[in-house]
Amino acid sequence: MDRNFEMILKYLRGDATLDERLEVMAWIKESEENRKEMLAFRRIFDTLLVSDVRAAEKNIAGRVKKGRVGKVFARLGSAAVAAAVAAGAFFMARHWQEVPDGQALNVAAICAPVGRQTMTVLSDGTQVRLNSGSRLEIMASDRNERRVRLDGEAYFEVARDEQHPFVLETASGMEVKVLGTAFNVNAYGGVQSVVLVEGRVEAKGAGETESTVMEPSQRFVYNAADGTTVLEDVDAEEYISWTEGYLLLKDDSVPEILGRIGHYYGVEITCSHDEFTGVEVSGKLVLDGGVETALKTLSMLVPMTYDTVGDARIRVLRQ
Repeated sequence: MDRNFEMILKYLRGDATLDERLEVMAWIKESEENRKEMLAFRRIFDTLLVSDVRAAEKNIAGRVKKGRVGKVFARLGSAAVAAAVAAGAFFMARHWQEVPDGQALNVAAICAPVGRQTMTVLSDGTQVRLNSGSRLEIMASDRNERRVRLDGEAYFEVARDEQHPFVLETASGMEVKVLGTAFNVNAYGGVQSVVLVEGRVEAKGAGETESTVMEPSQRFVYNAADGTTVLEDVDAEEYISWTEGYLLLKDDSVPEILGRIGHYYGVEITCSHDEFTGVEVSGKLVLDGGVETALKTLSMLVPMTYDTVGDARIRVLRQ
């Protein structure tokens, strides 16, 4: 893994494939030294990225070829090292601070703007990719856990720490507990879900005393309106394809697809469900071209037209 610097850089940039991400995660889990080395690479990359992405990649690529992370620091130069150390200290001080009983909790929030994704690394090495319009709160806690609250959608690659489980909660009360794994959470509305890519997690809805244990390629769905939960087998790639800049469609209904497009671009897209009854779509829908490009692509697969109503509302009609 040390020699495959291109894969490490792709992982840091956030454009690695699912298989590449899993390979890097496996390498990180091999030893505590690997985990610390990857976290150091992440901090250096983020620090240098502010000024020059090419410089960041060149520095890391050259040092990965030579071996250990110590050499990375030794040859980056005093200014870059100071900046990297400062960035690391900031992350460590900001996340999961313990507070005495009775005191208010400090909350650090990370947001993704509408129409864009945001990727960050938490102080424990956990990587998070937030989907458009999503917000992640890192909660300070007096318990032996790492707790976050999600509003929206996010993909997590959680750093393993058996002494401090990673707990995710949503505004509707769904809770996911993990030790170290990769999973996707969709908490945009009242129907929320967890899709497990790798590892093992426990999920439960609001008010439930017992958790559902999930296996890879399973989806846990919680309906906040009636409190029901469902566990089903799925193709995980379909639910995490957004992390690679597209939606993977497999016999999806038109209203469901329009809902996902609308969430991503922060617009309201309406259609008559009756007009598209029985119409299912399969394929790939690229997201980086804007909402109009996405709708034009969809109209090549489905006989439909669309027009704009007001500033942030689009109406779709069956052609």
